Amino acid sequence: MIDPVAGPGLRNKASMTFAQLATQLKPLQSDAAKRISMGVQFAKERFNPTGTDVTELPPKYRDLEAQVDRVKHLHESLLKLTVNYQKMHYDYQPALSETAKDVAASVREGWSSLIAGTPASPTGQGKEEIPPSLSHAFGRAARSASVGMEGQDPATVALTKFADSFDAVGEARLKMDAEITRQVHTPLQLTLNTTLAHAVKARRQVTMVRLNYDSARAKLKTAKPSQEEAARAEMEATEDAFVQAVDDAMNKMSAVVGSGEVLRSLTELVKAQLEFYKKAHEAMSELLPEMEELTLTSEALKGQVN
Repeated sequence: MIDPVAGPGLRNKASMTFAQLATQLKPLQSDAAKRISMGVQFAKERFNPTGTDVTELPPKYRDLEAQVDRVKHLHESLLKLTVNYQKMHYDYQPALSETAKDVAASVREGWSSLIAGTPASPTGQGKEEIPPSLSHAFGRAARSASVGMEGQDPATVALTKFADSFDAVGEARLKMDAEITRQVHTPLQLTLNTTLAHAVKARRQVTMVRLNYDSARAKLKTAKPSQEEAARAEMEATEDAFVQAVDDAMNKMSAVVGSGEVLRSLTELVKAQLEFYKKAHEAMSELLPEMEELTLTSEALKGQVN
């Protein structure tokens, strides 16, 4: 309450403050009323779909929606698959005993160092890394088996060549993984987060604006004569906003549908796979005759001994 003795200056200042506050609150009140009307329209459409007048979207818009949904689903499916190329040894599941031994060795070393009062070695020092691929695992197994064998023995030579060839295949697979991540997964993720996301957001905006437009149309139908002019102006404004939102969404959806990003990504996937299988074929083609020859030599030598 304004003190009467405070004078007209203070009262005028207070009146201006209240007027400014009312001006600032007016848009918020209008926005709240709009949201309530949209909520009522949404509820009417949900619970009485046949008895509610709903503005139909253009057939081309509906067709673009269906196409965008298919493109989005394909992006999401491919991303779920290509993310595997970012995982080490996705084609080789290390035995539980390997990881358990690593943990046990680490705990044992730490405890021994604590008892002896000596600093523990850095984590991971002295222990073998888990092979990054199944081919690397085969290579390690063969190379480990050749340790301690005679260098010129056919079996030793065979194991060494086997290990070298499978290591080469493993390296080719790691290169393929990097290429697919760079040329396929990353571009698909970028498209999903930008072009597709913009189209989805524009579609949501169409739904909101359409609810507002239909709410304004319903209000005009039930408006009193004294309110009809204002209701009609509101309806026309929301109609313009609706048309603009539909055009914007169709442009964004057309950009998604017209993009060749998915086909380019699939082409890069084929290229990377082809290069890997080509390298693997070359390595195995060179290894096979050598393995066959060394096997015959080894059997012949054993026959001579017997």
